Amino acid sequence: MVGVVIAAAFAQTLVVLQIESRRGATAAAIDRALWRYENQLHLGRLVVELESVHRSCLVTGSPALRAEYGRLWDLYERTVTLLPQSIDEPDAKRDLASLDGLIREWHLDASLALMPQAGPGLEASRWLDAVSEPRMRRIRSELDRLETRERNRLTEQRTTANRQALQSTLLTLGIPAVAIVMLLLLVAFVARILLDPLAAVAKSARQISGGNFDVSLPPASRDEIGALVHAFRDMSTAVQRRQREVTGALAREREQSEISAALRTKAEHEHQRLLATIETVPVALVIVDAASGRIALQNKAAGLLVGREPEGEAEREAYWTAFRVTTREGAPLSVREWGAQRLMQGAVIVGEELVVHHPDNREIPILVSAAPLRGDDGTIVGGVVAFQDITSLYEVDRLKSEFVSIVSHELRTPLTSIKGALQLLLDEASSAHPDHVMLMNVALSNTDRLVRIINDILDVSKIEAGKLELNARPHEVAEVVKLSLQNVEQIASGSLITLTSSIEAGVPAVHVDLDRTIQMVVNLLSNALKFAPPRSEVTLSARRHGDDFVAFDVTDHGKGIPPEKIGLLFQKFQQLDGAITRKARGTGLGLAIVKALVEMQGGCVSIDSEVGRGSTFTVTVPVAR
Repeated sequence: MVGVVIAAAFAQTLVVLQIESRRGATAAAIDRALWRYENQLHLGRLVVELESVHRSCLVTGSPALRAEYGRLWDLYERTVTLLPQSIDEPDAKRDLASLDGLIREWHLDASLALMPQAGPGLEASRWLDAVSEPRMRRIRSELDRLETRERNRLTEQRTTANRQALQSTLLTLGIPAVAIVMLLLLVAFVARILLDPLAAVAKSARQISGGNFDVSLPPASRDEIGALVHAFRDMSTAVQRRQREVTGALAREREQSEISAALRTKAEHEHQRLLATIETVPVALVIVDAASGRIALQNKAAGLLVGREPEGEAEREAYWTAFRVTTREGAPLSVREWGAQRLMQGAVIVGEELVVHHPDNREIPILVSAAPLRGDDGTIVGGVVAFQDITSLYEVDRLKSEFVSIVSHELRTPLTSIKGALQLLLDEASSAHPDHVMLMNVALSNTDRLVRIINDILDVSKIEAGKLELNARPHEVAEVVKLSLQNVEQIASGSLITLTSSIEAGVPAVHVDLDRTIQMVVNLLSNALKFAPPRSEVTLSARRHGDDFVAFDVTDHGKGIPPEKIGLLFQKFQQLDGAITRKARGTGLGLAIVKALVEMQGGCVSIDSEVGRGSTFTVTVPVAR
């Protein structure tokens, strides 16, 4: 008993000392967190003062403000150098470094804006709105996030300190109480006679383990031994009941086995019906096993399309290697990478067009859909693939393109004659009635519009048929910019829109088809002029894009394009809904032609648009080597 008391006192002392040590460490952590939080607040105030002084200096050009800006920046440098010394967390250091990078990036541009050649006025205001304000919003957002995190961390440290203080108090009072209770229980337990009842229970247990349930147990008293006797008696009863349940379960299992045999026979009949149904479906169906990667089941239509897979591993590999699969555009695909691997990764394939090149030189276009098959535990056990021969659809598409091309050629010939006649009449209409001249101008304008529509349709037909040839040669960027602007100058002046251009210094020549590149840029400029408001500005700029490309940017200040509708822009015959689009009219082929032409030359097209502020279309073309 004395040993128990000493051990309890010793344990209490150790626990209290440990908790006090943790409280001391927590208090130190609170001091560091508070110092860091105050320094981050000071850093936020410095950033606000830097922005305010810079804005005032940029607008007024005051030398005193320039000096004040430099003093604040030196103070910021000292603060941001001291602050990481109190930060132990890697994520906090990374966030602080990221914030410091943003502030230094803003400071670099801000310092350039304060150069002597950048005087106050409209340009300063534009710089503040276009460059400084967006970056400062991001910086303030990062400062707020860091401040919130540090405030939460300080609150957590204080909560931890309070909790540890409460634990220390409870343990200081609780351990002696527990020790006293343990002593009382120990005295009560030793005072009882335990050995004889326990020996009787052990004897009865040995008899039950031998299968004899007719045993005698000591009288049940009202103490712990009595509870043990009661529990042992209940256990004996439960074992007997369990034995009867097992006997009944065996009988039911035999009955269930007979029922399972009947269900298995029924399932086999249903399986045969399903196989017969699959065989009659005109769509090719294939089921792939995930474990072996082999075809587990295929119907007759699939056999006619791809044949039957051999049994041997080597023969099966050679069989599939003989097939070639490409996209509709001719890009090669691996059969396993396209189908089996994607299915085993859980991908669902819906309506993808592929072309299967048979070993016998047949080319069959197919429409493929596939989905993985999962077991009861959710793991992928295989996949089902459905594919359909769409040769007839390709033929219909070819006939459509051929029909459009023929009709467009037949329309362009009489339109050219009509245009020439109208131009001749206008040249000799000096004495004609003004209304007649106006009607002839309208007719000539609509004739030009029809010719442009027919040319777009012919270009699309040639692109789809793969008959559009490009003559790529080195050309100067200035030549492309100049000729493109000349094509739209009249449209811009009629719409009261100013055309501007800028070419980055040292931009290299490009390797392109000049006429088709001008057609791309003119299409983008025409679109910008359609949607730019009167008395606004449309800009064509050229700049270097990486080491291998030159980018042409066409920027307008129109209504902008909602993000959800940007995906429709480069589809054929697609126009965005809205009053402005209906007013501007068009066939919806211009941007589709731009995308096709730039990709044929090895470049790409992209758009950056903000609703209410305008859009920038960018095409990239390769540099001349």
